[in-house]
Amino acid sequence: MGSANDSIWRALRHYDPSQLPFQIEEIVEQRTYLRNGIVVDRGDVVLDVGANVGVAAIFFATECRAGAVHCFEPVAPLFELLRENVAEFPVCVPHPYGLGSRSGPAQITYYPAAASMSGLCADPEADSAVVRTAMLNSGASREEVDASLRGRYRSETLNCELRTLSSVVGELELGRVDLLKIDVEGAELDVLEGIGDEDWALIRQIVIEVHDRGRRGILVESELRRRGFCLEIEQEPLMRGTDVHLVYGTR
Repeated sequence: MGSANDSIWRALRHYDPSQLPFQIEEIVEQRTYLRNGIVVDRGDVVLDVGANVGVAAIFFATECRAGAVHCFEPVAPLFELLRENVAEFPVCVPHPYGLGSRSGPAQITYYPAAASMSGLCADPEADSAVVRTAMLNSGASREEVDASLRGRYRSETLNCELRTLSSVVGELELGRVDLLKIDVEGAELDVLEGIGDEDWALIRQIVIEVHDRGRRGILVESELRRRGFCLEIEQEPLMRGTDVHLVYGTR
């Protein structure tokens, strides 16, 4: 990274500053969302579903020169950080709601100490197990893992708003979606169910983090193939032994 870009990442606010370098490493350095034929070019339209604090959105804006990055984040404390972080990037448009199978009010589980894993399908026991495995894979000792996870998945229930992707496409008058990026901690199938038949053709590429619980992975993959996408499926080394995979779809 050049010094100019380094200053961008150093300026970001995060609910846990110690976690920010890991997100930057994954998204910016390793280019997680630009693998297996996924390309974002100057002027492209990106939908960042599950935008968290905005690292991916700012990456698409600054590194890829996307023309519009619509960022969707339904967890209110995260949205406030997102809105602040993307304020200097006009192509990034933050939206204070999530995408789901239907539009309307909902309740979402929020982990104050592990906010990036908050979600509609949050499961403290399962989520803790995923992080435990990832930390052990990274070389941490069991004692270090136990100390890190103690109290980390205490949760709160927050109210939020959901909309369907098709309703958003209509409201924003989007003629195309060059990349649909989905990272919604287990609710990825709900996002896909909110896409009307007439809008699938607008979507050129998809990257989804899939939490493969209860046949969810098979259902996501089947739906994408049915809609005409060629798929590549990866698992990050740190995620080995968990149900978390990345699905890349191109036409």
